[in-house]
Amino acid sequence: MTRRRVWITGIGVISPIGSGKDAFWAGVHAARSPVRRIDRFDPSPFRSQVAAQIDDFEPLDHMDPKTARQLDRFSQFALAAGRSALADAGFDAEHANGVDRDRIGVYLGSALGGIAYAERQHERFMERGIRSVAPNLALAVFGGAAPANLGIALDLRGPILSTANSCASGAVALGEALRSIRDGTIDAAIAGGAEVPLSPLAFGAFDIIRALSSGSNDVPERAARPFDAGRDGFVMGEGVGLLMLEAEDVARRRGAQPYAELMGYGSTSDAHHMVQPRADGREAARAITIALEDASVALSEIDYVNAHASSTPLGDIAEARAIARALDDRARTVPVSGTKALYGHPLGASSALEAAICALAIRDGWAPGTANLETPDPDIVTEIPGLLHGGRPGRYERVLSTSFGFGGLNAALVFGSVAE
Repeated sequence: MTRRRVWITGIGVISPIGSGKDAFWAGVHAARSPVRRIDRFDPSPFRSQVAAQIDDFEPLDHMDPKTARQLDRFSQFALAAGRSALADAGFDAEHANGVDRDRIGVYLGSALGGIAYAERQHERFMERGIRSVAPNLALAVFGGAAPANLGIALDLRGPILSTANSCASGAVALGEALRSIRDGTIDAAIAGGAEVPLSPLAFGAFDIIRALSSGSNDVPERAARPFDAGRDGFVMGEGVGLLMLEAEDVARRRGAQPYAELMGYGSTSDAHHMVQPRADGREAARAITIALEDASVALSEIDYVNAHASSTPLGDIAEARAIARALDDRARTVPVSGTKALYGHPLGASSALEAAICALAIRDGWAPGTANLETPDPDIVTEIPGLLHGGRPGRYERVLSTSFGFGGLNAALVFGSVAE
């Protein structure tokens, strides 16, 4: 039996550098960090006081007032980006272009789900009692709330899957959707990740374990520094990235124009530590190898790596070792960049935003550089000498994206051009 190919036909994004595919991509090209001092709450009690906020999201631009009132920001993000991805793919929301809605799924990853909304409701509970709590609380906080609301709003009756694999959640959601479409369980899916973690308790939980950057509070735009010798932690962000995935035969039948093909997926566990990655990158490298084998792509064929590169001291060097270990000689020359200085680290949504970047890089023949890479860590350069400082035009036919999360959760995706 011939294995089905899976095309990326639509992209929906809400991010600190732009909402909508075109605005987001323009923001990536501009290469300016949006990170600034938090004004969502008072950050003065914390070591880190900066984040990548989204301040221009208006729910009523994407849904009616009643729906906006019923959904928290987590589900609002998902619904807005899902509709955007569907429209970008050329789907008629009412008729779905003849695709059976029983065979369209929603696969969405999130590390924390509706935790920020729950935190606000808990404050109300402590101040005024249970009767002050919003009646939708129980329906908003769990990780499956956003994909469920998206499925309800768009009448998508295929499987709903929520993944909570920390910062690899979006990549895992995309990979599981790939598998379901390839094996014929479904014909299409909206897949990716959403995250809205900017609340005092959620932010403080990461700050107290010293995972966040604290050395650039006075110059926030320099706080996220992937692969740089001066990196001191990640910068929390919020956002959502959802891709429309379709079986090639389904997309062709309705005349869809693909951005790229999602070719392969691999995942592993370090089985090592909840916060620290394996220093040698062994299991992360194995996830990359599995993804490449799943895609039937040789090491020499990889044209660009969009790295997780969260800007943590331990994580970035472990990832460099993983890439070097998995790609062998190709790691000496392959272009590599980390793009989180452009939108922060929205946890489970990061890998979905990066999947969108990979698809657009393939379509446009341009790979972004690593913003804020002023003094590359020499140990990292030893492992992956091809770090991109600025954007580079080129022919990118096979692209690798890596994603890693707390608990040693590793995922890798391989994307490719669609040859006609």
